[in-house]
Amino acid sequence: EPVDPRKAAVEAAIARAKARKAEQQAAQQDLASAAANDDPRKAAVAAAIARVQARKATQQAVNEE
Repeated sequence: EPVDPRKAAVEAAIARAKARKAEQQAAQQDLASAAANDDPRKAAVAAAIARVQARKATQQAVNEE
């Protein structure tokens, strides 16, 4: 079945927007957890977890296309 190029472009734009939003939310969570934790190791671990979650959300958004 042929795919409408406009529809595909809209779906791709939506997926990119969802991925961007997920990254922003992860960054906000990272900042909040880093501010709450005085231990630099805990802050580093929280940042790493937030990055992984953002990456995973990005991949899921792209795979939904």
